[in-house]
Amino acid sequence: MTAPDLRGLKALVVDDNATSKEILKDMLESFTFEVTTAASAREGIAELENAAANRPYDLVVMDWKMPGMDGIEASRRIKSDSELSKIPAIILVTAYGREEVMQQAEQVGIDGFLFKPVSPSLMFDATMQAFGQAMPEESRASRRDQKEAEALRQIRGAHVLLVEDNEINQQVAREILEGAGLNVSLAGNGKEAIEAIHKNEYDAVLMDVQMPVMDGHTATGKLRQDQRFKDLPIIAMTAHAMAGDADKSIAAGMSDHVTKPIDPGQLFGTLRKWIQPDKKREKVEPPEIPAAAFAADASKPDPDKFPSTLPGFDLQDGLKRLQWNEKLYRKLLLDFTAKYAGAADDVRQALDAKNFEQAHSLVHNLKGLAGNLAAVDLQAAAIEMEKLVRGGLKKGLSKQKLNQTFAEMKKALQTATESVRVLGPVAPDKQAGPEAADLGEIPAELAKEAAVRIREAVEMGDVTQVKSIVEALKSRSDAAAPLGDKFIQMAEDFDFDGILKLTEQLAR
Repeated sequence: MTAPDLRGLKALVVDDNATSKEILKDMLESFTFEVTTAASAREGIAELENAAANRPYDLVVMDWKMPGMDGIEASRRIKSDSELSKIPAIILVTAYGREEVMQQAEQVGIDGFLFKPVSPSLMFDATMQAFGQAMPEESRASRRDQKEAEALRQIRGAHVLLVEDNEINQQVAREILEGAGLNVSLAGNGKEAIEAIHKNEYDAVLMDVQMPVMDGHTATGKLRQDQRFKDLPIIAMTAHAMAGDADKSIAAGMSDHVTKPIDPGQLFGTLRKWIQPDKKREKVEPPEIPAAAFAADASKPDPDKFPSTLPGFDLQDGLKRLQWNEKLYRKLLLDFTAKYAGAADDVRQALDAKNFEQAHSLVHNLKGLAGNLAAVDLQAAAIEMEKLVRGGLKKGLSKQKLNQTFAEMKKALQTATESVRVLGPVAPDKQAGPEAADLGEIPAELAKEAAVRIREAVEMGDVTQVKSIVEALKSRSDAAAPLGDKFIQMAEDFDFDGILKLTEQLAR
């Protein structure tokens, strides 16, 4: 059977995520559809009803997870809507190949599925299926998703080294990886990564590109000089998403490239390509996601636990990235506000000093954090600021344009940090450490021994080992109890910078 002529057909994309919505729109337009978008299920249904009397829609591409009304409920209403002169074909887009979601969708009569990340070829397959083209009983997209789910099960228990200097980004990535049953160790820069790789065996390395001490490209180059690590999968992980960035990573010796903010589908798809599935390893079961997260009204958080909205944030996207862990998301947002509320002032100082290198580094870091925390307005403003400052490294900047773009970024940061304060009190600065009196009565030799062991554990990113060392220290010296509690709190917060500063005081 020949493919249908899609020219002139109308398609409606319904997705609350602006970036995803534009990507799906561009794909459909490349197939010659006439495309309109809607930001919510209710807006999408209204658009369908308004167009019914004139030119009804032929296709709806509907995201599953949306606030207020999810894609399955919206599809159910569309399929039974008496106001529509023509019932469009509906393709459901979801980040999860959940059996219960697919069963609900089949009961509604949805015409096709797309699993994120969506590629043009998958979109074309799903479109052909939705328009009733001769397809195998099980669509290629469904078969591919089942194979990918099986591949993810085969690499469960794999040991991944995560190399990232920002502790908030570390926690986001770690939650995603451990949620899929992977074992994760941490390193704070390229130098620490090289030391860890020489001491331990890893199935893959996720390497941030821009880091202090030693960047990801330099670290990879040094590792590739050693024949033992010539085939070690090293995957670049960066907030850069510009043309040519992937090529730079490959040229540096990296195996592949993923972008931040982290998209779990893209991340796992890349890891599946590089981790050996047949290697014997201990299986680690991922934590169960509460069933409520997949219920029809799961997009409405319990108001006693978490707000339904925060100005400047896409909370659904942020929670989804963290496996719906509201407690961790709240903590990360409060930590971000405590540490980065004054970040715009740091950028301003660098700009006034014409230190565009420093300004670019600060804005780049802010952009990555905003993306991982779903601070969408701040992320967009930081992207524009980064483009401008990156250009300033090569040529002069328009002072008026610079000031305007900076003001927009500063306003977005202020909005984000003020919004977060409704979640609870902002944590005090954890970098301050204990008073000298807290350290004075710990035996000197015991303090030095503990400091060395804690530093080694931090270099390995081993939180459990840090806690074990501290508990041993507390058992050998009653005077170490207040200090030990501070260490344990920092370890639970993955505050490795704070631990190292406290360790320096302990060693003295």
